[in-house]
Amino acid sequence: MNRKVLVVTGMLVVLNALAAPALAQKVTLKFSAHWLSEQRRPTITKIIDTWNQRNPNIQVEYTGVPFDQIITKTIAGVAAGNAPDVVVLDIRTTKQRAAKNQILDLNALGANTIKSGFYPNLWSTATYNGKQYGLPFVTDTRVLFYSKAAFREVGLDPNKPPKTWDELWSYAQKLDKKDGNRWTRIGFHPNFGDFGYAGWLTNAGDSFFDKNNEEARANNASAVKVLAWMKKWTDKYGANNYAAFKASFGGGAQDEFMSGKVPMVVKNGNYLTTLRVNAPNLQYGFVAVPTEDGKQDGTSSWGGGFNVEIPRSTKYPKQAFAFAKYLTTEGAKVWAAEQNDLPGYQVARLGNKNPNFIKLANNLKYTYVDTVPLYAPSYETAINKAVDDVLLRDKDPKPALDEAQTAIAKQVADGKRDAAR
Repeated sequence: MNRKVLVVTGMLVVLNALAAPALAQKVTLKFSAHWLSEQRRPTITKIIDTWNQRNPNIQVEYTGVPFDQIITKTIAGVAAGNAPDVVVLDIRTTKQRAAKNQILDLNALGANTIKSGFYPNLWSTATYNGKQYGLPFVTDTRVLFYSKAAFREVGLDPNKPPKTWDELWSYAQKLDKKDGNRWTRIGFHPNFGDFGYAGWLTNAGDSFFDKNNEEARANNASAVKVLAWMKKWTDKYGANNYAAFKASFGGGAQDEFMSGKVPMVVKNGNYLTTLRVNAPNLQYGFVAVPTEDGKQDGTSSWGGGFNVEIPRSTKYPKQAFAFAKYLTTEGAKVWAAEQNDLPGYQVARLGNKNPNFIKLANNLKYTYVDTVPLYAPSYETAINKAVDDVLLRDKDPKPALDEAQTAIAKQVADGKRDAAR
């Protein structure tokens, strides 16, 4: 009997020893994203709670970080060895972090096995030197929102929104309102909303860079033409009036569109959720962004979005990837249904039957997802200066863009030199 007791005891010791590593694998992952608002926070909490309930040995703790701080804080955390294990960052800049070895190659963790489930153009935003450094979570598309009530007020058919740049101009003339010398309603301005000069240049079928997104061509003929077109709008209203009117926009229901100050504006499609929350009774429509000739193609709108990345400082790469995979597949279904954001995972959008959501999804075929040039990540500073010089200081577009071209070309040269070190 003593021998049997010894054998059984020995077996228990061995089994406990084998179980010890599994118990030691219970980890807590730090997860960061920029979702802090009352609109966004409940959905990400639901997604995380579902994961935590199913995975008691891999718990996730969420920290919201303001959008304008999250990249800087993540990179600082990588250098210090205390970055989040999983982080949601700008889809346009993933390659920047990959090139600097700040995030992990996810193919080594199995990302290539789920590649086919994601939209190829989104997947490619995180591909660098043949390796995959992020999983697409959500993307977006920009559309023209217009006030049906304002259209009816001035005799415009709300079922026939503008399709061309010329129609934008003629519709805006009818929608404009003045009280004496003061503008109380500006029908449209291409620099209101969140499309911007870069968006209108894309809409015109061109770019500030070459086809490889490396060499600057900021002063190309299309860029000059588009900026001159934007100046035409500013000259119509007056530079000071334009600036003062823009400065009057508030937040929430007091923004340019919901307040009624601007009855046509190009915004991110996820503005639908903002409208539902802040202006549920507003009569509005939305359509594809008008183009110069009225025809839509793959660059008529532009989109951004967010990738899920794993900073290289993580101590738990396998567990981090497991959560990242869940977040961008099953989690994306929940996010798409509740937030009306367009997921990178193809089947995740099928659960949202909302007609507006489907309409936005259909606009993706007209949407170009841009990435920041590898050698000139700060090029927009020079472009924004050119825009301000032209719209606010009455500078001619060509010399303003020549100046931007010189500045950006220097950034590219410096970036290439630094990359070669």
